[in-house]
Amino acid sequence: MSDLKSVETTIGNSGGEHVPSGEFVDVLWTGGWDSTFRILQHLFEGRDVKPHYILDPGRPSTKREIKAMKDLREQFNADHRLGGRLHETRMVKKCSFPEDARIREAYQDLIRIRYIGEQYKWIAEYCKYFDLRRIEVSVLNNPLILKYHINKEYPFSVIFSYFEFPLINYSKTDMKEWCEENGFMGIMELTWFCHTPRKSGMPCGVCHPCITVMKEGMSGRMPFSSKIHYHLRILPRIKDTLKRHPNIYARLVALKKKIEVC
Repeated sequence: MSDLKSVETTIGNSGGEHVPSGEFVDVLWTGGWDSTFRILQHLFEGRDVKPHYILDPGRPSTKREIKAMKDLREQFNADHRLGGRLHETRMVKKCSFPEDARIREAYQDLIRIRYIGEQYKWIAEYCKYFDLRRIEVSVLNNPLILKYHINKEYPFSVIFSYFEFPLINYSKTDMKEWCEENGFMGIMELTWFCHTPRKSGMPCGVCHPCITVMKEGMSGRMPFSSKIHYHLRILPRIKDTLKRHPNIYARLVALKKKIEVC
C-alpha cells in the first residue's frame, strides 16, 4: 500500500468485505511475530479471523508492516492445512477516530500507578468507536498485563475491558517450538518486528521489539550490525529508567500529547 493518506480501507480479498455467516475472532494484527502466530493458530484450528490494523503514518515501520501482512496473507491463502478463513483486514488511520475523554483520563491515572504503552489507550478508543466489544491483543509475559488485565476496578477496567490476551502466558520460544512442530517456520520468517528500521532496511536493534527479540532467544533474526546497536543502546535504557518513576513519565506523556500533531 503506497498511499497512507486514506482514512479507512481494507486489504485482502477483492470485491468488498464479505459478511460471514458464522462467527469470527477479532485480532489486532501488525505483521509481527506474536499477532501473526495467533492468527496462524486460529486458522490452523479452523477458526475464522477478522484482522484489525491501526495505521500510524508517522511510524517508520508502517510500510514494512503492511507489506509483511500482504506477503503473509498470500502464504495463508495458499496453505491448505489452514481450515479457517482470514477475512479482510480493517485498516484504520489512527487519527480517524476521536479521543475518548474517559479512556484518556483512565490512561493518565493508570500510568501514574504503573507504566503502560500509549497504544493501549488508542486501541481502546478504536474498539469503543467501532463498537468492538473484545479484540485479541497478542502480548507475551507482560507482568503488568498479567496482574491487572482482569482487574475490575478503575482505571484498569476502563482500558482493559476491550481486550483479551490469549498469549499472556506464552514466550517466543513456546511459539517457535509450535511453529517448528507444525511446519510453519517458513511463514513466520516473513513477519516484521522493528519499529524504527534503519535506512538500509535492517532492524534498528534498539526499539522495544528489537530488544525483545534479543532477550527472548530470537537473536538469529537480528543482523550482526543490529546486534551491535542493541548492545550499545542508550536512549532505551533512559526510557526504562523513567518507566520506574510513573509520575515523571506521566508528565512527559502529557507534554508529548500537547505537541503531537495528527
